[in-house]
Amino acid sequence: MKHFTTIEKLDTGILYLLELAASLSVLLLAFGLIASMANVLTKGSVLTDNLFMQRVWAWTQCIAIDASVAGTIIRTFRYQQEGELVKTWLYGLLSALLLFTAAIVLNIESVQQTLNLTLDAAYIHVFIPVEVLIWIRTLAIVLLILAHALRHVSAAKAEEQTGMQPPVQQAPLVLTPELLSELRVLLAQTTVSEEQPETLQLTQTASGTPDYGQGSGEQSTPGTSLFPDIPEEERNKVIEAYTSGIPRREICSYLRWGNAKYSTIVKPVLDAYEQQAGTQ
Repeated sequence: MKHFTTIEKLDTGILYLLELAASLSVLLLAFGLIASMANVLTKGSVLTDNLFMQRVWAWTQCIAIDASVAGTIIRTFRYQQEGELVKTWLYGLLSALLLFTAAIVLNIESVQQTLNLTLDAAYIHVFIPVEVLIWIRTLAIVLLILAHALRHVSAAKAEEQTGMQPPVQQAPLVLTPELLSELRVLLAQTTVSEEQPETLQLTQTASGTPDYGQGSGEQSTPGTSLFPDIPEEERNKVIEAYTSGIPRREICSYLRWGNAKYSTIVKPVLDAYEQQAGTQ
């Protein structure tokens, strides 16, 4: 089925007007209740003896009741989808009462216009008494006001429950052996050590290219007499990483050592290595 943009916009506007009429009907119904009570208390001076107020009262009540029929039906199915049983039954009863009274009144008017009868004669063709019809319409008015009040009470209650929800508590931090080992590694990597300024020693071979002991295919290791406190295994690891192309500043992280070992192991070993390579 093809969708037309103009028709969709028109349907949206109609739905808005129906919802607006259903919401404004409460004000009109409240006006009718006030006018009726004032007419009773003043012994008929507000409506009975005033033709203009009679017509205003009749128009406002008809607009409030009949214009809200579609809105009550829409809200009935909406609340059914949301799973709110009380509102579903209330608006379902309202829809049934309003549709019933609208059908009866429309039937009376059709009989009167078709048969050219008076209004009193047209009442004879209705299968229920007029007093019962009036009672049904009055009950529908009261239920409309109740339904509108129930909507706002439910919304306020939902907002209150949302605001009273306790804040979500975060789970406590549990120190595990894995977490402690990671913290030790991070602390070791972020250790600040004071280093002496480094002096670069550039040595050239007879051909004019630097020689780091790779020309003969052998790696020269500084003697153990120069660094008696540094194990031979660590010296070999430093020289092997350096000759493989790792910059001296990144050797500690490459070997997963702390930065403190740069000044105590890496720098002395590489300085001695470069000095020995330059003298060969």
